[in-house]
Amino acid sequence: MLTTAELRNVARRSGARDIGNVEIDVLLTHILQLFHERGLLEHLAFKGGTMLRKMVFGPRGRLSTDLDFTKCSDIDGDDLLLEIAATLHDAPYHDITFLLERDKDWYRIADGLSANPLCTHEANKIGVRIKIQVSTREMPILPVLPLAQLEQDYFKLLPFEPAAIPCLAFEEIVGEKIRAASQRSKVRDLHDLSEIAKRAINRDLIRSLAVLKLWGVDDALSFGRFRERIETADYDVDDLRMLLRRDENPDLKALTGRVIEGFQFLGQLTDAERALVADARGQLRDEALALVEQLRAGAAG
Repeated sequence: MLTTAELRNVARRSGARDIGNVEIDVLLTHILQLFHERGLLEHLAFKGGTMLRKMVFGPRGRLSTDLDFTKCSDIDGDDLLLEIAATLHDAPYHDITFLLERDKDWYRIADGLSANPLCTHEANKIGVRIKIQVSTREMPILPVLPLAQLEQDYFKLLPFEPAAIPCLAFEEIVGEKIRAASQRSKVRDLHDLSEIAKRAINRDLIRSLAVLKLWGVDDALSFGRFRERIETADYDVDDLRMLLRRDENPDLKALTGRVIEGFQFLGQLTDAERALVADARGQLRDEALALVEQLRAGAAG
């Protein structure tokens, strides 16, 4: 693990507002490497804000403070949770000790698993708690592929070369971000979608995935509702500001406008998508499966 002086230098060079978030970012890199070395990533697809920072946006993207995965193998959920806990309980990993109390720090949650180790090391004896969540709600729709982690300033200080990590497809992650933004009001989702809106993206694929993701939780994609939630949400801008560089000051109006403009394609539903959106009782399982197979065939081609 990096020393306090090294963490401070990384924070200064990267323009981070909070050295604590830099420490968390380094800890997340160590945990990913540990999971890689112990074979846990055979069962997990990396996703969420930390994946976007490490594999898509790079070190200038917002800092993220947790690890999110989707279970992508047929391993039993309880067995997977035991493997995660056992891996973290093992001897210190590059000076990092992971402390977990059963039922308090690792447990089943609705549609998933959670482990929240207290991570201590020489430079931080008090420790910092990391949140790790694994969704078991659904298997990935698109193929899971290993992606290299984008180079970060502190990589040269690590005692290992950061591994490529199996990840949920970018478009599927965006589909899940749309689902999240349709159901909750978190400024981190807004920021991520704003950054995504700057990129050339596969709009048709993302829209179909968003339809399926919301249909899978008995909800329906509605661009009107998506837009209204974003326009009326009481976002905690200070929460986002602490995750950005010192030279960045989030402009809520600009973020909102970019997302609304960039995701208008969510309202341009195909007939197949419109049928699932109207399926309030989730009865069109054959139609949903047919759309899944169509998307998989397209990805394979």
